[in-house]
Amino acid sequence: MKPGNLIRINRAAIGVPAGSMALIIKSDLPERWVGDSAEAREVIHTVQILGKNRTRRYLGRDLEVINASR
Repeated sequence: MKPGNLIRINRAAIGVPAGSMALIIKSDLPERWVGDSAEAREVIHTVQILGKNRTRRYLGRDLEVINASR
């Protein structure tokens, strides 16, 4: 996943139901992460929810890229 990808959110949150579509606008790999090793770090994606003027942050495991190669 990278900025510019259209994604589907698989995890419901307050104001954002599961299945919502969004656009990734930023991806960050934090320098510090609570965990035992560097392999435990995950990329945090900032997404803009389509149809709303709202951004949220999600882990990659909560997102699914929508295949637009048709």
